[in-house]
Amino acid sequence: MMSLAIKQPLPQIDNRITPAANEPHGDVGRAAIAAMREMLGKTSAASLFDKLTAQQRALVFFAARLKPSEYLNRPLLSLSTNEREAVRQSLIALVDLGKAFNNMPLSRAQFISPKQTAVSAPVSCQPNNEQVVNDELNRLAKQASELMSEFNHDNKH
Repeated sequence: MMSLAIKQPLPQIDNRITPAANEPHGDVGRAAIAAMREMLGKTSAASLFDKLTAQQRALVFFAARLKPSEYLNRPLLSLSTNEREAVRQSLIALVDLGKAFNNMPLSRAQFISPKQTAVSAPVSCQPNNEQVVNDELNRLAKQASELMSEFNHDNKH
């Protein structure tokens, strides 16, 4: 008699890959990142913010409606919760602004076009401030000389 060979089912293998320690999607990754941040005492955003130039930080504080002269030399984590939230909101707005102009060349030609110069030409035909001042000075000088001649005439008589 012939016996049939029956394959036994293979045990189920778990094909899921364990998330990496720095992967933000797994609990293990989040816990590891949180532990590292706690050891360092600073978030990555705070670290990047503290590396900005004074002019860049001033722009962020200005956009956050915080007085740049007061906050310029202070690290991000020394600010109050409300101040940090204002900084976060201003950074979001500035990043959105950067995205709006991301692929556009920001040359002078984009902002000062020949059409705009032609429109501003009639304005330049009007007398400039220096010419107005000179005309006014000439008028005053003429009036002063007339008054001096009247004064001299009155002194003679």
